[in-house]
Amino acid sequence: MDSKLSWFMKNPAIYLRTILLLTFGIEFALGYIREREFYVLDFVFSIIGLLMVLMSLIKKFVSKKSKST
Repeated sequence: MDSKLSWFMKNPAIYLRTILLLTFGIEFALGYIREREFYVLDFVFSIIGLLMVLMSLIKKFVSKKSKST
């Protein structure tokens, strides 16, 4: 049985998605908290990163479900 960490290591494309989400998501949150300004570019990139991570996780669960049936 594969662990979650081994799945993460076998899929290096998720690194970019995670970096997008963490970098721009945290930058967006800190910019909004500190300056009370809404940075559109940071928000867009953090949403893109979030969607990419969610799509890869959904793809993982769908493929795992289809293999089990």
